[in-house]
Amino acid sequence: MRTMKATPKALVRLLVLLMAVMTVLSLAGCMKQSTKIDTSFKESDTDAVVYFARVLAMDAAAKEKFVAASRGYNMSAEGFDDDNLQLDAEAIEGVSLAGAKAALEALKPEGTADKEKFVGWQSALTAAQVKEIVQKLATSVELEAKNGPIDTILIWIGKFVDILTRVTGGKYVFGLFIFAIIVEILMLPFGIKQQKTSIKQAKMRPKEMAIRKKYAGRNDQQTQQKMTQEIQKMYQEEGFNPMGGCLPLLIQLPIVMALYQIVINPLRYVIGMSAEFVTAITTYCTTAKAAGGLGMALGSGRGTIELLSSLRSEGALEGLKSFAYFTNGADVVAKMPAESALPDFNLFGLDTSLIPGFRAPWVLLVVPVLTFVVYFFSMKLTRKFSYQPQVDDPQMGCSNKVMDLMMPAMSVYITFIVPAAVGIYWIFKSIISTLKQFILHKAMPMPTFTEEDYKAAERALKGKKPEKRPAGERTTPSGKPVRSLHHIDDEDEPLPPPGQVDFEKLRREAAERKAAEEAAAAAEEAKKPEVPNLKEDRKNDENK
Repeated sequence: MRTMKATPKALVRLLVLLMAVMTVLSLAGCMKQSTKIDTSFKESDTDAVVYFARVLAMDAAAKEKFVAASRGYNMSAEGFDDDNLQLDAEAIEGVSLAGAKAALEALKPEGTADKEKFVGWQSALTAAQVKEIVQKLATSVELEAKNGPIDTILIWIGKFVDILTRVTGGKYVFGLFIFAIIVEILMLPFGIKQQKTSIKQAKMRPKEMAIRKKYAGRNDQQTQQKMTQEIQKMYQEEGFNPMGGCLPLLIQLPIVMALYQIVINPLRYVIGMSAEFVTAITTYCTTAKAAGGLGMALGSGRGTIELLSSLRSEGALEGLKSFAYFTNGADVVAKMPAESALPDFNLFGLDTSLIPGFRAPWVLLVVPVLTFVVYFFSMKLTRKFSYQPQVDDPQMGCSNKVMDLMMPAMSVYITFIVPAAVGIYWIFKSIISTLKQFILHKAMPMPTFTEEDYKAAERALKGKKPEKRPAGERTTPSGKPVRSLHHIDDEDEPLPPPGQVDFEKLRREAAERKAAEEAAAAAEEAKKPEVPNLKEDRKNDENK
């Protein structure tokens, strides 16, 4: 089976995209493995209140139902609707004991002795104990930000994006556009280096094709290895590294990762709030209404970007002051920045903080479609403006076609799991990158070669006189040496040293030879005696 080939740049580009997908998936919680909670009894579990408070803190779903029960709602009841709350008719002192006991059911330990003790404490649970347990569950939110090196860098970038946003009228997407332009300008030196590397590789094409022609028609593994080694040797002599132009592609990955975190967590990296503050806001917004939260649906790992629309509404955080999960909810509300400080993700009436999908506004589906179209044609144009080695290889052509479809398809997949703002940034960045490549192509064009250049490289490869064959060498009856695939190049001369082939000189010499041949042919034609035209003479006599 023949394997498809691909250039190092194409492979690195695919690797970067794959790593970006894996990063987004891991950050989105798609690779998170669930761990089993150990609810066995400890020596510190002196009573039911202490024990149940400890184990409930380890299970978010059970905790939510238990807190809701303390407010008189049984979330485990059949037909319960969080959007149409109804108090438990059997509530005692405002507490749904049935709901509290049902919430504890999922935490029952496995051991027989522990299970019996658990059931005894569960059945004897009182309304006063439920309220006391909820009080023990409440934690204090750390409002002061404690940032590590990576968080500090992300906050700096986020603050810079926020400045660009305010300069461009307060629209976050416009700020991302300016950020994309600045990133491409900063990447320009790497782009120039990559273009120079491509030009250097293109200048070696005649030599490379001469080597390939030398081994043409021999497809055995040893011959192919010999050809590859000879090409690599030529690269080394010319000081060329095939992977030298891949650095800009590798640098893009941390930029994409950083931008993704900044966009989905504006409260953390744009406003600069502490991680615990952001977690507290997210917890309040996503907790069920029965438990005192806002009951918003938010996918795992999607950050706080989807919460901004709700946080902008007046009085949205008033319930946080008495939220049972925290002891200092009022301080969290006071720390919340003003509405004017929050990023505005609206663009022409569309909320770009939402993730494109069939549940979101259908207009956002344009983002994945445009991502595919722009990325597809961007790859086509970039390939046209840059050097592509060995384009006549059918395997390479097949590989390029696969890349042309696979990479845009993966980009589309990413746009379905990230906010639309990230997809719009990706589209704009692809356009800017293609424009930059076009400018570099015009400023630093690729060299072109004529058929004579390729023939000159072949002559240079064979130009030196062959060495004398050693005595006793095996020959054919005609006197020619026996050619073996194992010693296919024993009689071949080594490659000329770098810079030996002067294509301009060869062109001039070829033109001079052609002019000399034409002049000699004209001189020979002039020396020939004039042959009488009998037919024309006869015609002239008749006219007389």
